[in-house]
Amino acid sequence: MFRSYEWRVALKYLKIKGHDGFVTVIALFSLLGIFLGVGALVVTMSVMGGFREEILSKVIGFNGHILYQPFGGKMGDYDRAAADISTVKNIVRVRPILEGQAMAMMGDYGTFAIVRGVKPEDLKSQKLVSNNIVGGSLDNFGLGDNDIVIGKRLAEKYELEIGSNVTLMSPKGRITPFGTVPRIQQFNVVAIFEVGEYNYDSGYFFVPLVTAQTYFQYGDQVAALEITLTHADLVGDTYPELSSRIAQVGLAGRIIDWQQLNRAFFNALKIEKNAMFIILSLIVLVAVFNVISTMIMLVKSKTRDIAVLRTMGASRSSITRIFFIIGSSIGVIGTVSGVIGGIYLADHLQWVLHILEQITGTTMWDAQTRSIDEIPSRIDNMEVMTIAIVSLTLSLLATIFPALKAANTDPVKALKYE
Repeated sequence: MFRSYEWRVALKYLKIKGHDGFVTVIALFSLLGIFLGVGALVVTMSVMGGFREEILSKVIGFNGHILYQPFGGKMGDYDRAAADISTVKNIVRVRPILEGQAMAMMGDYGTFAIVRGVKPEDLKSQKLVSNNIVGGSLDNFGLGDNDIVIGKRLAEKYELEIGSNVTLMSPKGRITPFGTVPRIQQFNVVAIFEVGEYNYDSGYFFVPLVTAQTYFQYGDQVAALEITLTHADLVGDTYPELSSRIAQVGLAGRIIDWQQLNRAFFNALKIEKNAMFIILSLIVLVAVFNVISTMIMLVKSKTRDIAVLRTMGASRSSITRIFFIIGSSIGVIGTVSGVIGGIYLADHLQWVLHILEQITGTTMWDAQTRSIDEIPSRIDNMEVMTIAIVSLTLSLLATIFPALKAANTDPVKALKYE
């Protein structure tokens, strides 16, 4: 399709030489603009995709895929119900839970806490927690009535360690002639976990289910059944059979999946991701306009050369291909280098951030604000391919007009005064 002399002429025009050096410098800036735009797109999409994936894995790993809540907020005979539901296709685990709010007191300090009562064996099977124990052990969890498992952030903030005492105060206490007396109970820390999500590591407590039932005055009842599937995307396929099975066993309640529980949050992430793609694509678009201006300047400066080529027998299509090679080379090199650079940076973001923090002396990634300990990054091959296609398409389209303008140069007029 492209002849060898067309490549030689195109490459010759891109060299920094003589009075045309200025045009080549502009072309280099255009290439740099495409490189930065594509690289920024790849890094941004990778970070936002990684952020969503990280949050999703933490939310699902901590709370399960589906939550069954009985009408009235309490249910008995939960072991039988869990056994019946666990036979539904795609369900791998059903855990009875009891969750309540309390004030946690650590010496002279207090903080709001979410207390979750679970069976000891269920907590051990919850891999996100059991595989991330950084202090103590879950082996003895549940052997005592006052055992409690806390997050690492809370332990660091209040200087707690294994064996430390935590006092929980619940507003649902005993009713006396003098009014309601808050229920107060002291617990001993037996394990410390770190799942990497700030809210979980700083505000969640695990206690044995029987202890939570007594503390929150639930008797032999629980508040919900937490259901885990083989995969998060199977919620839609599992819902009809699960709903039917719940009705068959005589349960009355509502089924809430992870998408419903976190709909607003994940929708906001999706909208933000799409908006960032559009905004950062404008960087590529600006660079593409620079390509157009560079090509037009090059055509103007090479008018005499184009005329000579035409008189030597070069066709209009040949002239078009020469300038198409020049413009597309800028787009292809900028896009490819931008993709490679973006992928490399996305894979080494934490290292780059560490260096920047050392240079500036400031904290650029606050886990408390962003709820994640490290910058997440997940490179999606389809997204990278889409970015590359968009950049290449815009770059190639930008070369059409200047190339056609070069091909339409009249050699007679161009050489009239030479």
